[in-house]
Amino acid sequence: MSHLGKLFIMQSIDDLANVITDLEPSAQEALLDKVAQLNFRKGLRDLADRYRARLARERHLEVLSEQVWIDLHRIREQIAEHDYPS
Repeated sequence: MSHLGKLFIMQSIDDLANVITDLEPSAQEALLDKVAQLNFRKGLRDLADRYRARLARERHLEVLSEQVWIDLHRIREQIAEHDYPS
């Protein structure tokens, strides 16, 4: 990004900050809550995208859900046998 582009973004951020500080406190709180929700959703989408990419690399993306449940049950049993031997 060019120096001019960075300056434009910084000015835009400053302008946005000024607009936000002019809001009523309840509107500021609502805005911050909305930003938090959007960041959380974006984080979930990013995590899902990374997980899908990993599954694709490992050639597990097309595994049927029934097989996933079978594998999870097997893993659960292995953990139970290891952690709680009879």
